Amino acid sequence: MTDFYWETENPLSTNIDTMNDYLNNHLPKEYKILYIDGSYAEIKDLNGNKFAIHASGDGDFCHHKIEFEKL
Repeated sequence: MTDFYWETENPLSTNIDTMNDYLNNHLPKEYKILYIDGSYAEIKDLNGNKFAIHASGDGDFCHHKIEFEKL
């Protein structure tokens, strides 16, 4: 998976807020959330592939990114 970048109209003040916004509004429906711990989560696709995802800012409070790591 490639890293995901997006921006919000309103600032997200923490990486936890960024993770929650990604999971609630941007994660494709074919992924199942396995684990969430603040700005870290683990997801699984329909084929059983698992990914660690890391949420962070991307320059300011309105630009965000999710980095993927295959588990």
